[in-house]
Amino acid sequence: MSERLRVLQRQPRRVSITLSYHVHEALLSRSEEEGRSVSNLCAFLLEEALLRESRSPEPARPFQPAGNGFVADGRALQRRDSRP
Repeated sequence: MSERLRVLQRQPRRVSITLSYHVHEALLSRSEEEGRSVSNLCAFLLEEALLRESRSPEPARPFQPAGNGFVADGRALQRRDSRP
């Protein structure tokens, strides 16, 4: 495999997802708090979740709707903003 092909394979990839209104609002709020883009925050959160999962001895649980627009994997997700 050529060096050029190896470099191209390491390039970041784009993904499109559909989020509920509440999840999007929570991401917007947190991204503003942290001074980063929503895209950067999502990439960070996904990487952290995957790292945590790979270090965790317990088996990964499938994602389930939490009923409030958030998605939970067995643990409750809470909004980070303090708006009413």
